[in-house]
Amino acid sequence: MKRAELSGEGLLAHWGSKVGTAQYKIKVPGAGKYVLWLRANPVATKLQVRIGTGEWTDVIVKGRSHEQINIASDNKADLRFVAWIRAGVKDLKAGDQEIAVRFTSGNNHHGMLDCLCLTMDKEWKPSRGLKPGEVHSDWPVPELTSANLDEWIRFIRPSAQELGWRGVRWHRSLSEAAKEAEKLQRPILLWAMNGHPCGET
Repeated sequence: MKRAELSGEGLLAHWGSKVGTAQYKIKVPGAGKYVLWLRANPVATKLQVRIGTGEWTDVIVKGRSHEQINIASDNKADLRFVAWIRAGVKDLKAGDQEIAVRFTSGNNHHGMLDCLCLTMDKEWKPSRGLKPGEVHSDWPVPELTSANLDEWIRFIRPSAQELGWRGVRWHRSLSEAAKEAEKLQRPILLWAMNGHPCGET
């Protein structure tokens, strides 16, 4: 398992003949409508959530998940994936609350849960296993200042070596390239794309 990709280098996993349930006690700072995010397994899974003693509600996974990653150390494309799933908007009261997540899939009630997040910001989206406000230690966001601006401009501009492709005699016509290749007894490198030139798909 790729533990470094997880919020606490581990997760809660369930596989068995009975429905699996995870329960968490939290302290809500203030009453209001909160968006609940789950970082859970999205592959052929069925999830339900419950706040306090309320009713279980189904979590719609399709179309409400992002940042799906394979956490299998062997990279096999099986069930070992996690993604952030928007589990809906919940009306919460201030104070102690209990949030429960239930795994009910038809395949041995399988499920995985890395972490969950509550936010009153309906536009915010979680990223990887990071808490709100955190950045990944491998790639901190640089702060641009008047002192380092010229250095960053030099960094992002391509070097002379990277611009070496400009010295290649490119042909716009494949037939012209084929004639020259036959004459020089050289292979052809074909570089093509589809769609609008600006899209370069």
